[in-house]
Amino acid sequence: MFLEQGHLTSGEAEIVTVGPALCFWPQNQHQTLSLNAGSRAVILGLSDTIVLDAIGARSESVHLRMLVEQTFAAPLPHDTDIDQIRTLFTWFAAEQAKEEGQSPMTLAAYLRLMLICALRAHQPEPIAKGAEKTSILRRFRHLVELQYRDHWPVSRYATELGIDYDRLHRTCKRKTGRSPAELVHERLTAEAKARLENSGSPLKKIAADLGFADATRFSHFFKRRTDMSPGAYRAIVSRPDGEDLVELRRGFSDWP
Repeated sequence: MFLEQGHLTSGEAEIVTVGPALCFWPQNQHQTLSLNAGSRAVILGLSDTIVLDAIGARSESVHLRMLVEQTFAAPLPHDTDIDQIRTLFTWFAAEQAKEEGQSPMTLAAYLRLMLICALRAHQPEPIAKGAEKTSILRRFRHLVELQYRDHWPVSRYATELGIDYDRLHRTCKRKTGRSPAELVHERLTAEAKARLENSGSPLKKIAADLGFADATRFSHFFKRRTDMSPGAYRAIVSRPDGEDLVELRRGFSDWP
């Protein structure tokens, strides 16, 4: 949501946000939103697919991933930021309205710029006690973003971070409920799903791009993670009106 002016009250805790601000709520968090009289706001409903496309798979993408895992309200104190966000929301709406438009790449590009603006404006509260663990997790996930296609063992991630395996395991389990290996596998699975859904590349090429020795090993990995073969998944997601798409598409709550 771009809260251009006014006051927004959200959630059971009735948290008040004063505009101008950029606000975000993950898909799995249902919020009651209330605007006071005279407020002006624009809200976008975003699918997991467009969020995944907007975040991308670059080393800096980890920061955007972490941003959209949580509810946030990012104040926009500078006129330049406000003008940029207003323009991006206008362009996004205009692209959606075009009969010949609605380009997924264009919409994802606009959304990426919005998220980068939010990241730069958002100042989360400092975490005094868990600062060190948060830093380890952030650095680990940054490395995962860079190396998940190379299938590093968890021990190598720990070595690169300068900590022992047990400490990395404890930190990941405590902060996310998942082991380091699970986090790496979930990132790899999310990327595999995105490529199966958004590209027409043969399985052999997707397998090679994701660091698998051959398509058979990729298929075995994918089936262990999703209970279906890559071909079956692609067949289902190619039907845009399928009722089972919501269950198949991985949400960001699954890749912390």
